[in-house]
Amino acid sequence: MPTYPVASLFAVVALVSGSALAQKSAEPPVDPTVPKRVAELKGYIKNRKMTDDFQAIGLIQALTKAPEQQNSKDKKKIAKGLGDCFKLGKVREGRQDLIYREAANGLAKYGADGAKELSKYVENKRFKDNLSLRAHLLRSLGKTEDVKQVDYLIEVTSRSHHNELRAASGEALGNYKEAKIQTKREIVKMIIRAWGSLHSAATAPVSNDPNGPQDFGPQNAQQTLGACQGKWVATLQKLTGVTLRKFMEWQRWQNKNKRWKL
Repeated sequence: MPTYPVASLFAVVALVSGSALAQKSAEPPVDPTVPKRVAELKGYIKNRKMTDDFQAIGLIQALTKAPEQQNSKDKKKIAKGLGDCFKLGKVREGRQDLIYREAANGLAKYGADGAKELSKYVENKRFKDNLSLRAHLLRSLGKTEDVKQVDYLIEVTSRSHHNELRAASGEALGNYKEAKIQTKREIVKMIIRAWGSLHSAATAPVSNDPNGPQDFGPQNAQQTLGACQGKWVATLQKLTGVTLRKFMEWQRWQNKNKRWKL
């Protein structure tokens, strides 16, 4: 059994310890100004006259300018502060909701921390009727690339009663290009399945009897396809690298390539 000088062993231990310490110290230092700036942002949001919203937007942009240069503790504080924008103060409606959109854009840069906050407000009753904002939140949720959100995004894509949300969530799923192949296969499979259900409904025969019951199913399915199909195709193409466009083409491809790889 070989023996090594004690000095050499100490050198190896020191080298390994030094490497681990270097990796740990590679994280940027904590920014002591972050708590104060987050508190300032909350103060702007709480202004019921909403006269500070432009200052708030500027602060959000400054806080989220370079997340890769921020300490992990600061990232969590900033993400929580951005999330609080959606629950504090008077609800901003119409064009005044820009502050929420800016907060969502910021949260999209913070991975799982951002997704945790965004997921709280897509279905929040404060924004129930603002479908455009909710669609923006869904797209931002996808940009976090948090794999824990995939099932939820698939659910909205497949079952939402709102075409705008189905389109947005399908678009959001296109951000998961770097996910594991099993995740991408599941996304592709479920989008094609949802598309198939709509395709069947949209092409169902309609009675021409003016005195018979009116079936709006095909018409509604056609409207949903009109809103979603382009977004869904773009996501399928991003995840598979395949450039098909029509449903029957995708269905045929899926049937022949159950275990596809890029």
